[in-house]
Amino acid sequence: MCAPGYKGKNCEIDINECLPNPCKHGATCNDKVNDYRCTCAPGYKGKNCEIDINECLPNPCKHGATCKDKVNDYSCTCPPGYKGKNCEIDIDNCLLHQCKNGATCKDKVNGYVCICQIGYTGQHCDTDINECLPNPCKHGATCIDKVNDYSCMCAQGYKGKNCEIDINECLPNPCKHGATCKDKVNDYRCMCAPGYKGKNCEIDINECLPNPCKHGATCNDKVNDYRCTCAQVTKERTVK
Repeated sequence: MCAPGYKGKNCEIDINECLPNPCKHGATCNDKVNDYRCTCAPGYKGKNCEIDINECLPNPCKHGATCKDKVNDYSCTCPPGYKGKNCEIDIDNCLLHQCKNGATCKDKVNGYVCICQIGYTGQHCDTDINECLPNPCKHGATCIDKVNDYSCMCAQGYKGKNCEIDINECLPNPCKHGATCKDKVNDYRCMCAPGYKGKNCEIDINECLPNPCKHGATCNDKVNDYRCTCAQVTKERTVK
């Protein structure tokens, strides 16, 4: 009786356990005494190389990607915003960004945001913020929008960044002869001292017009007054 693995009249024949080949998936069979060994092709394991090794265990795919097992390989189905064999690369969405007006692009997962320069707004910073809304200019001034700024075209009589200052037309005082100046919008009014008139009280009123002096007297104009120089009366003497 032959020992296991042998046969023949004299047990001289080593039974070839590789016939027929028990190894699967292209594995190489190596005959041994009463046994065999399979040299598996990459991606397989087991006595007969019958087991497909699951390269998805443990999952090599990153960022929630889906792993699909293959023979001696795997593939990752990446979520939006990632790429690479293992979905390990965050796609730089700023490479093709549309940020305008000097905005800075900040990459995010499957997108980007534009960090606008001061004075701009909008998803792509393409909108110039209108600093004239609401209108900061006072007293009917016209607002002109600029980048991150504005200017006010003031109505006459006003000044200041926002035309908030009423120009004092009484400085310096245009009124003459001690008159009091009253400021108005883009104008002034002089309250003249007695005896003067005119826009600036520059005119001495001639109290001699019309002449108040009687009997041929001469009128001498003074400030808010006059003086009459009366005519001389000559008396004649009669000699008897």
